Amino acid sequence: MVRLFKAIPEVEMPVYNGNDYPLEMSESATGFSITNHVPGEQVEETLLVASAEIKTSQTGREWLQFTFNSPSGACKGKQWLNQGTAEEAMRPYLETGIVHVFAKVEEYPVDSGNKSLTVQRVKAVHGQSGTTLLPQMPHGESASQYRDQLIGLIDQMEEPLRQLAHRVLVTYWFDFSTRPAALYHHHAYIGGLLKHTACMMTIGAGICRSDRPYLTLLQCIQEAEADHKNDLFQASEREMRQFAWDESFDALYQAARSITLLNESPRQDELLLGILLHDIGKIFEYTHLGASDDRFARLVQVEPTEETVSGITLDPNGVLMGHMPYGCFVLEQALQNDAIRLPIDQYHRLMHMILSHHGKKEWGSSVTPQTTEAWYLHAIDLLDARKEKWRQNQSS
Repeated sequence: MVRLFKAIPEVEMPVYNGNDYPLEMSESATGFSITNHVPGEQVEETLLVASAEIKTSQTGREWLQFTFNSPSGACKGKQWLNQGTAEEAMRPYLETGIVHVFAKVEEYPVDSGNKSLTVQRVKAVHGQSGTTLLPQMPHGESASQYRDQLIGLIDQMEEPLRQLAHRVLVTYWFDFSTRPAALYHHHAYIGGLLKHTACMMTIGAGICRSDRPYLTLLQCIQEAEADHKNDLFQASEREMRQFAWDESFDALYQAARSITLLNESPRQDELLLGILLHDIGKIFEYTHLGASDDRFARLVQVEPTEETVSGITLDPNGVLMGHMPYGCFVLEQALQNDAIRLPIDQYHRLMHMILSHHGKKEWGSSVTPQTTEAWYLHAIDLLDARKEKWRQNQSS
């Protein structure tokens, strides 16, 4: 486990030795990362094509636009068309989904930090597995550590919430343990959802078990804010624009204020189950090379479909609903499969955490947080995402 917050004690869980939660992904690996290259630099790399589109400008000019994956992350790319058709230029990218590119690093707008690759030459690569090029966990981190932490915390929960948690994981473990938590901003790699959830549950348990949960939350917020300010003080003028104050800290303090007004102690097991479920719907909203073809059919009444995807991308069906409704479906399915009936208020508190965890409707929440646990979950979600981004900035 990575070090989370100073206010959260490091508690290591026993090594998981069961058979229900195997890990089939590779451990952390290194590869091309555009953050390590400067504008104008020429690069030669083998990359996985996560998405490829033909774009048309208002003047009718066509170009190709891509998302590339490597074990170290994702980056954007494009290719201008100087001769031939867009369809002809696209063929090498679609042939195997793996390409060897000769490209130039570009930055637009200038001094924005928004880098991409402009491809000058490309050829399809044969005889290589695309899964080796999927973004992986940061160097030195292990998916097994996060699995052990997650299962250990679940095993400390009381019934029937512990049973529900295990039912969910047994049903969707392969997808849950391999899916990213986001496409770009945080935990955007294979196993990212597992890591994000395990870290959030560790933070949640640490807060709930402290003598004064509210003050522990405030300590975590202040540490995240200090990390952010430290980056600002050390950044160059160009880099500072990337670290500009966003609304996340205002939202964190709003969550803390709302928690004080409610003046309740968080229900630990409900909060931990809510954390497990809050992003579980991302196994339907996102997909990647090697994802299971029957995950929708295991949840809702649809036929299994054969997917042909390369890299990590949004699922064209999953994005029509988003991960929050799917999380509610997963909870209801687990309740029905194990014939568990919850008290009506507890049922709605759990559903409410899933539907409100983004905090604001303009940030994608179906509803705004109304309960103590929902506010804690929203704050912990922001804190872990912010901490992950800070670690990325420190390692780049």
